[in-house]
Amino acid sequence: MLDRMTISMRTNYSDIKKKLSTFKQPKSTDIVRFLRHMEIKVLIVEDNPITAQDLEEVLIENGIAVVGVARTGNQAINKARDLQPDILIMDIKLDGNKDGISVVKDIYKTDYYPVIYLTANTDREHVEKAFATAPAAFLSKPFDHKDLIHAIELAFVNHYKKVFNSSELPEMNKSIFLKHGDKYEKISIEDIQFIKADGSYCSIITKNQTFSISMNLQGLADKIKNPLFFRLHRSHIVNLQHISGFDNNNVFIDDHSIPYSRQYRENLMVFLRKF
Repeated sequence: MLDRMTISMRTNYSDIKKKLSTFKQPKSTDIVRFLRHMEIKVLIVEDNPITAQDLEEVLIENGIAVVGVARTGNQAINKARDLQPDILIMDIKLDGNKDGISVVKDIYKTDYYPVIYLTANTDREHVEKAFATAPAAFLSKPFDHKDLIHAIELAFVNHYKKVFNSSELPEMNKSIFLKHGDKYEKISIEDIQFIKADGSYCSIITKNQTFSISMNLQGLADKIKNPLFFRLHRSHIVNLQHISGFDNNNVFIDDHSIPYSRQYRENLMVFLRKF
């Protein structure tokens, strides 16, 4: 539970408003290469504990993070909201009064995650109902391990390519409320220039203000799931839109000089295209 910050992080592709007019687009091949180095976080929704364990083991063996496992529709809805995964693996038949398709529809009322359906029932009626939610993939049980991993990677890359390539920014991670004195102020995510770690606290810097919150940098990075925010050092995350220049050791935002480390240099250069 956050004591100093409430974050609004709702993805809704039916209401795209914010334009990426100031962001210089990298090439599509650069985007794919960058995304394939990112960690993929998956929520498994499966009522069979043996199948759920099998799924979890396969994903972990292939370097994919399993952030949670849910057995019922209500668990899935709550965990999707709290854990903010990148991908949902959804069994269509679940314990309780909700099937997987209904659960996805409920989740999509407030959040969007690419979904991969798993089912032993591939009759036309179930397939058509599932397709109505525009899934990233539809796999029948028993599933092939390689097909599953490929489906997850493809769903992840395709989803975030749309975010990068779109001329408009989905209404996603649109704003946060930060405590300032005795009240909370609404700050647009795009106005955040960079975030600096200070032990168990973080400083959030905008053009005109600095806010301090009681959360470490990794925890904050997990909450602000916006592809424009890039971690370039163990203690800094920057908003790529605000970078005005760079040299061999630092990027510059207004009067701020922010160091970047060697381990992040290659991916950073994908976006700081120089001529």
